[in-house]
Amino acid sequence: MYPSPLAVSSRKLTDNVVLSATGFKMKNRVNFGARMALFRFGDSGGLEVNKALELLTGQTTDFNVTHLIVPNSEHTMAVASFKKAFPMLKIIAMESVQLGKGVSPDYVMTSKYGNKKLGAEALREIGVQEPEILENFEFVYLPSNKELVTYHKESKAVFEADILFNLRSDVPMEQFSPATGFPKNYHPFSGMSFPARFLNADSKMGRFLPRKMVNAKASAKGLQAINAWNFDTIVMCHGNVMEKGGKAAFKKVYLSVLN
Repeated sequence: MYPSPLAVSSRKLTDNVVLSATGFKMKNRVNFGARMALFRFGDSGGLEVNKALELLTGQTTDFNVTHLIVPNSEHTMAVASFKKAFPMLKIIAMESVQLGKGVSPDYVMTSKYGNKKLGAEALREIGVQEPEILENFEFVYLPSNKELVTYHKESKAVFEADILFNLRSDVPMEQFSPATGFPKNYHPFSGMSFPARFLNADSKMGRFLPRKMVNAKASAKGLQAINAWNFDTIVMCHGNVMEKGGKAAFKKVYLSVLN
């Protein structure tokens, strides 16, 4: 559940990638945070969105969203609102995903395309024709937990939902900061949120839970394909962005299936 009123903190990852973060409670109880990425291509003003957040004001005339990437079957709350605001929006998602009444993916990742790198050739088979997608992105679809991991070539960054978390109590959390409407000394991981502080690659729980969710053995080839990308930055939905050390953290979590 998003906080009310919703406050979002936005910053540039690169000149063409903007990240927007906000607070979020899983099942309205546990602080998890949420993050959206926006990609700009060319001079047309078109934007691609990875992991949509709720639209803040409904004032969408200043920009045009052309594509929306759904990172997994659980991160779908805002998809319908984006489709309503941008009727021509193309949605890239996974099989059997529920996006809301009357909303369905335009391009569907199925188990046929699971656990391997999806470049331009595979994307064309799926039906993608737009050069801004074919030229700038690669994907790995993990059918075991219906996760669609995105690689952005220009920024050399991986964008993911639930294969890696970076929630911790030893550094300030961007998603629970004054910029997102929380008090300066707010402690996001107290009370029922206490266990969430261990959801990072340096914790046994933070390594065990993603492996369990992903079914690391069944997803081994897909995880190996992710590891083969040239990246050091991971943009996760939950927790602070890892602009450095992202691949090392990924390896720490999934080492057993990467060898």
